[in-house]
Amino acid sequence: MPRAASPQPPLGRRSVEDAKAAAPAARSRRTPIIGGVIVLLLVVVAAVIVSRRAPAAPQPPTINTLGEVAPEVSAAAREALASLAESPRDADRWNRFGMICEANGVIEPARDAYATAAALDSSEPKFWYRLAVVEARTGRIDEAIAAMRRATDTNVAYAPAHWRLGLWLLDRDDADAAERAFTRAREIDPRDLSAAAGLARVYLQRSQDQAAADLLERTLADHPGDRYAMRLLGTAYRRLGRNEEADFALAVGDLGEPAWSDPWTDEMMQYRRGFAVRLKDATAYFSAGRMDEAIALLQQLRHEKPDDIALLDHLGEVYVAAGRVDEGIAMLEQVVARDPERFEAHVNLASAYVKRNQLDKARAEADRALALNPTLGRAHEARGLVLWRAGDEAAAAAAFRTALRFDPRSVRASVWLGMVEMNRRNPAGALESFGRATRLDPTRVDAWVGVANATMATGQWDRASAALQHAAQLDPASPDVRQAAEQLRSMRR
Repeated sequence: MPRAASPQPPLGRRSVEDAKAAAPAARSRRTPIIGGVIVLLLVVVAAVIVSRRAPAAPQPPTINTLGEVAPEVSAAAREALASLAESPRDADRWNRFGMICEANGVIEPARDAYATAAALDSSEPKFWYRLAVVEARTGRIDEAIAAMRRATDTNVAYAPAHWRLGLWLLDRDDADAAERAFTRAREIDPRDLSAAAGLARVYLQRSQDQAAADLLERTLADHPGDRYAMRLLGTAYRRLGRNEEADFALAVGDLGEPAWSDPWTDEMMQYRRGFAVRLKDATAYFSAGRMDEAIALLQQLRHEKPDDIALLDHLGEVYVAAGRVDEGIAMLEQVVARDPERFEAHVNLASAYVKRNQLDKARAEADRALALNPTLGRAHEARGLVLWRAGDEAAAAAAFRTALRFDPRSVRASVWLGMVEMNRRNPAGALESFGRATRLDPTRVDAWVGVANATMATGQWDRASAALQHAAQLDPASPDVRQAAEQLRSMRR
């Protein structure tokens, strides 16, 4: 008997049940797909947000934008550009490239580099400061003021940022804002010469001449002989009718430009390249009496050019002037051994031997220099010193006069001749020599003391007093000034 068929549910009911049974599996298959889509969307959104917030990395310039520069400058710039290419968002690297350019006179690329550094890190005052300085250097004073205000807005306790801002504001005839800037610089460093000079300029611009004179006199007590301050003081004295004092102050301040402390600029100047440029810097340090800096720079140059005999001669001369006589003599002896015709080295050696009191050697070197160049004033000066030390004052005076015949502008020869003439009891001749020295260089304290001594010897008390006043303005701590002042007081009793 055939088996009865199993009962089947209606078709519609089975389909619903099958669908219900299949739903969890379908949902489990869709979940990774939907999750992946969501993650992908989040990544895309994040990328859009990042792209909007982070601008494209600044593009470093090419070496060609610098134009014609010295090979040493080009090499330093290439190195900085290679570093920039590795990390174009690094503000410090942009700043370093800017300093290389600025230090070597390549101004527009320096400006662009500092602007980029400031845009990358607007909280660093050095970037705004350097940008402000190069803006001013190219005559864009409004832009310089704006950039320097960004530097000072960081509340940086850096006096040069404030006195530079003050100078630019003063040039814009904004004396009140300039006064605030100079005052802030003075608050940061109460002994800052630049702030006092800036305030004096504000007073002069307002015709407050007595206030300017008072401030400058106090300032010069701490910074005796500063040429720029003396020039400002001379202007104040002239307006106040103090003409004799004005003449002296203006003579001392002639061509006196500010040379104020600015470590951030000194940092930039270390990137100077080029042998001739740095040799000029070393010579300027030497002339300004900054011996340590002159020696350090000359030693660097010597390392680069160890066979440069002129450089070795100059370095030896600086060592002798700095009191490092033995080291200087060792260098100068090398020079004359390699080049016996170099008469400047013989003169430098003569001066060194005089400091050692080796008078026979000194005279021999002076004579060798004169044999090579009989019209060399410095060689006659060296010979005069040897004769003076040896006690032959008449011959020494003759040698100094010969030196002045060949080099009439030698202040050294004039002062030494004046001293010898005082020893020979010839105050009139001494006064002529000392007076010539003060006219050639009114900053020479020894010349003014010489004028005082010579005029005291002839009873010209007022003239002696005026000369000592000038000497005291230049160097109030000088023992020679104090001794002469005491002698004058004693003689006038």
